[in-house]
Amino acid sequence: MRLLDRLLELPIVYSLWQAPFAQQKFEPVERQLAGLTMRRVLDVGCGPGTNADRFADVDYVGIDINESYLVKARRNHAGRFIQADLATSDLSALGKFDVVLVNSFLHHLPDREVDALLTRVHEQLAPGGTVHILELVRPSNWSLSRVMARLDRGLYARPLGQWQAMFSRHFSPRVVEPYSFGGRLWSMVYFQGTRR
Repeated sequence: MRLLDRLLELPIVYSLWQAPFAQQKFEPVERQLAGLTMRRVLDVGCGPGTNADRFADVDYVGIDINESYLVKARRNHAGRFIQADLATSDLSALGKFDVVLVNSFLHHLPDREVDALLTRVHEQLAPGGTVHILELVRPSNWSLSRVMARLDRGLYARPLGQWQAMFSRHFSPRVVEPYSFGGRLWSMVYFQGTRR
């Protein structure tokens, strides 16, 4: 494991790394959720509670595999924080959610694990609910954002078309919005979908 990867496992380092661009990165989700009535939100790969305060007025559940992130999240944010691997854990007792957020997590997983996780997300999504996915795109042409995608600790940044195909196997697309942030350092895609 590279030194940077090990450092980013520490909640304080991860939070400092994310802080300068967190608002820009989350802007497509903010825009789509504005005015939406939400009751229950599931945040998959919630880290140290990066997005928890955005959902302070709803029943919020954050899930992450890294317990040290969750310790910080529980200390600093309202909501429930559960240590689990959504792809393999039985979370049916949590019930259904009208919003499921998957924020920059899938590029850490190979294809088979992404499909398993998205299958479980589909199971947790209430009828009429929406899934909101933000994911790192690996541009096909040379660019600074392609270099950043290759340097990322997630080894599975994918081209836009591959992300679209993966998401659409599990959800009916409502919004597919490629975007960049951080002075075009990172290329991302925002996907919003509903149950098939």
